[in-house]
Amino acid sequence: MTQCQVRLRSVCGWIAAAAAAAVLVLMPLESGAQGASDDGIITQMPAEPGVLTGKVPTVKGPKRVVAVARFDAVGSFTAVYGNWDVGGGLEAMLITALMESGRFIVVERAHIQPILAEQQMKQSGLVNPTTGPAAGNITGVHAFIIGSVTSFGANDKGGGVSLGAGGSGGVLGGVVGGLSQQSQSGKVTIEMRYVNATTSQIMDTVTISEEIESSSWSLNAGYKGVSLGTNKFYNTPLGEATRRAITRAVQQLATELNDVPWSGLVVDFDGTELYINAGKSSGIKAGDKLLIERIAKTLTDPATGEVLKITKQKVGLVTLTSVEERISSGSFKPLDITQPQRGDLVSLQ
Repeated sequence: MTQCQVRLRSVCGWIAAAAAAAVLVLMPLESGAQGASDDGIITQMPAEPGVLTGKVPTVKGPKRVVAVARFDAVGSFTAVYGNWDVGGGLEAMLITALMESGRFIVVERAHIQPILAEQQMKQSGLVNPTTGPAAGNITGVHAFIIGSVTSFGANDKGGGVSLGAGGSGGVLGGVVGGLSQQSQSGKVTIEMRYVNATTSQIMDTVTISEEIESSSWSLNAGYKGVSLGTNKFYNTPLGEATRRAITRAVQQLATELNDVPWSGLVVDFDGTELYINAGKSSGIKAGDKLLIERIAKTLTDPATGEVLKITKQKVGLVTLTSVEERISSGSFKPLDITQPQRGDLVSLQ
């Protein structure tokens, strides 16, 4: 096996493991972590509202469930800025922007235990073949977002100021040198990967860059002690560029998810009434007709673990008559002698 093949297998294996962990029971929140419900849905914005600078395209059908799997800094960034956790601050702003858009359901991922290995989860009976583990009060994920920051700050044309050097925890502090009442330029650059949680495939990889331009801004007076994700930061030249970059990332995600079919899960079937794990919060409404299917076979690449094909068996149809915030029910019409069961797939007819 060549070095290239080994590297590809490693990358695909990580993505497969992430897809396998697309649904997990939320662990207790750590100090400073965003609020989430018992099924992992984030209910409180981790940053102050006001991140988005433009409209986000409509996503066809019910809302997709998304999770920010990781937002870190690449080696070239740390070489310049040192061990500065700017990724944590940008992750909070990205999650807030996703929630602000009203297009997605966002679930907690950053503050739970490390992603479990796919095989281990299969053995424990937690894995749903299309969206990951499905047991108890948990929510499936349609897409993962993986972000990296490559540049974040200003280039002083006269003195080489490195914004954020010596700072930590997402705070723009400890600025080296200083600029006052003079021209300043720089940029915010982030790389985004959008991963289909069903197939483990990378839907798209984009590099988003926004220029910082300010003619009368004091770095020492303006940035010191300013936290990422606050209105005070949003109103700085760097904050404005960051907001524009994150807005473009959310807009791109909405475009990508139009090609990812919505799916839900059967919660229960009592012989006549069938219950699903989606409701008003997902855009589901009374009268909707949905298809119930069961995974018959999942074919994966033996080298990479990538899902190549999923064979499904049609079980029946459900017409929704009762829709609550996060659960719906309706009458079931069989298409096969097989009875629906908890964990079966639900999709648009």
